Amino acid sequence: MARSRLVLAEDHTEMAEHVRSLLGDYDIDIVLDGEGLIAAVSANAPDIIVSDITMPGTSGLAAARDILAMHPNARIIFLSVHDEPAIIRKAIDQGAAGYVVKSDAGDELVDAVQTVLGGGHYLSSSARAALKGGP
Repeated sequence: MARSRLVLAEDHTEMAEHVRSLLGDYDIDIVLDGEGLIAAVSANAPDIIVSDITMPGTSGLAAARDILAMHPNARIIFLSVHDEPAIIRKAIDQGAAGYVVKSDAGDELVDAVQTVLGGGHYLSSSARAALKGGP
């Protein structure tokens, strides 16, 4: 069986390598910013996208908006330090299939990717907690 293709947008090298180690069962292309993400998705049609939100240049949210306009069926998971309810809601409202707070990645990112690849939606435990308690 062919391995799923994943594009990871992450501007911090250490975090990108950590995610690569967590998701070793996937073919992963790493890009450093939103512009690179848009180009990689257009060139490679990945099965799933994992993106940071805060990156130099085009943010992950802006890149996702552009990607979803071109590829409405794209499956995007945000992997971010941001655990503010407004940001999580914005990501989901813009069409993200998942949101994982970076502190949850070690325990939950593999489940998130598998769930989203299977057609589901995923919010990490910290994201769910933020939405329950947030404005």
